[in-house]
Amino acid sequence: MNWTGNTKTLLIALALLVHVAVIGGCSSGDAEMVQVREEPWSVGGMSGTKLSTEHFDIHSTLTDSQLQAALPSFLEAAYDQYHSLLPAPESSTKRLQTYVFNNRAQWELFAKKKYPRRYPVFQKISAGGFAVGNECVVYYIRRTYTLSVLAHEGMHQYFANYFSARLPAWLNEGLATYCESYELPSDGTKFTPRRNSFRLNALREAMTSDAIFPLRAMLSTDAGKVINQGRARLTKTYYAQAWAMICFLRHGEKGKYAGGFQDMLDAIVDGKLSQAGRAGGHQTQQSRSAKYGEGVFRAYITEDLETFEKQFNDYLYDLVGFPRPT
Repeated sequence: MNWTGNTKTLLIALALLVHVAVIGGCSSGDAEMVQVREEPWSVGGMSGTKLSTEHFDIHSTLTDSQLQAALPSFLEAAYDQYHSLLPAPESSTKRLQTYVFNNRAQWELFAKKKYPRRYPVFQKISAGGFAVGNECVVYYIRRTYTLSVLAHEGMHQYFANYFSARLPAWLNEGLATYCESYELPSDGTKFTPRRNSFRLNALREAMTSDAIFPLRAMLSTDAGKVINQGRARLTKTYYAQAWAMICFLRHGEKGKYAGGFQDMLDAIVDGKLSQAGRAGGHQTQQSRSAKYGEGVFRAYITEDLETFEKQFNDYLYDLVGFPRPT
């Protein structure tokens, strides 16, 4: 969850079945080695290690030495994934600041001291982490979970570090969830956006209980408002649909919407997204945030929301492996 603007909370529960095999700081086998500078690091009486790579300063108190050794190559691979979606300016040399704490107590101590005004909200995160600006702060639960949270929050962190565009919530969280799923084969980290087991399971639950968000509600909803209702299933449904939306736009309907989606990403890089979003939202009669979320969609994807919604709903059935309703 991105923590710029209004304070928001996020319950992240990622249970991805992946195999972790790390040797010497990167995936085993023929994976390209990442250059790492290692030095002692401490904060608030806690001692750890700082690992600096081309794009990251990784501050770690982990006692899991294999996971810590894997972080540089994993995060650099995540950076490549983010860059493939939203190319960062080549002139920028500012590294991303990532904090990985060994347990929740350390994470809470750091968050309380560094973000005292936001800490009461951060306390509500039951598992995972958060991103503020170009900083990502997570704590260890288990290897697969921790890496997935880093990949999700890292997308928010990457965006805040390099871009100033205002993203609608559905796109902001959609891109982050799109980066969660990965595998670690012998030749290095591979991101597998359409094989996100946790989001698929949440989507199946929502479809079984007829709890899918209507399209316009999805486009206009502020993620923070969903989360603050304190309804875990609703929150899981929202993030699962945001993930599925990006999958559909990039890969669904035989590429019908892929060009418009790419134009949207290009507009983010060029700093033109907000202007188009405001223009596209003029015809709606909703709040400013709601108008912007739908306006961006109308400007780059389609004005025909009814047809899109039918196609998207059909895609959801195919995605989760359910028969389409007759």
